[in-house]
Amino acid sequence: MKNILARGGIEFIAVLLGISGSLWVDDYRTELANQEKTIYTLESLKKELESAYDYGQDVVQDILEDVKAHKYIIDNWGNINPDTLISLKLGRKGITGKTDLILALKAYRGFHPPRAIFNSLNNDGSIGLIDDLDLKTKINDVFQIRSKYLEEASENQRYVYRRFNEYIIVNHPELQNKIIEGKQKELAAFLTDKPVYGFILEQKNFNEFISQVIKWNLEAIDDLIDAIDTYLEKT
Repeated sequence: MKNILARGGIEFIAVLLGISGSLWVDDYRTELANQEKTIYTLESLKKELESAYDYGQDVVQDILEDVKAHKYIIDNWGNINPDTLISLKLGRKGITGKTDLILALKAYRGFHPPRAIFNSLNNDGSIGLIDDLDLKTKINDVFQIRSKYLEEASENQRYVYRRFNEYIIVNHPELQNKIIEGKQKELAAFLTDKPVYGFILEQKNFNEFISQVIKWNLEAIDDLIDAIDTYLEKT
């Protein structure tokens, strides 16, 4: 009887060890799969971050080109010769290479960095598998918090653009076309209109603010790329 019980106990322990071992193997396989998924996630995010960094740098340069036009008008307000202004060719360059001064003065650039990869990885739960809390915080900061802040700032500037554009349509309709050559009289009236000065000043301030926020975002992106590299080197 004792031998039977002993044998039964041994068999029970063997079964228990077998189950525990099987569970450990399953856990190990799951952990390994999650780790491989995280590596793929971070490598994919890094590529998108690098694209976002290049995009942000380009947008900042474009915004600062608009600011040049703003500053010239503001700094020389009341003493601007339309012929001189036309010859300076300030403003945005189109695909033909010609500049559009009025568009540079009234419009906004917008900010829409690539984030399709992040959205996909976030929706399928891949971001949630990242076990490094500091890394996840930085990812959230770049793709969620800072992105939302920039979207709100851009939308506010878009509102100013709409108001300025409507004002131009009503009060300076001849300047809706991007070609300003031969429109010295219309430009002279435009450049002595006080509300125009106010709109240009407001757009300049928005552009300078947004370009600075984008620069801060680029620093955060650079820091996140470094953090991803460090994490990948350790795995």
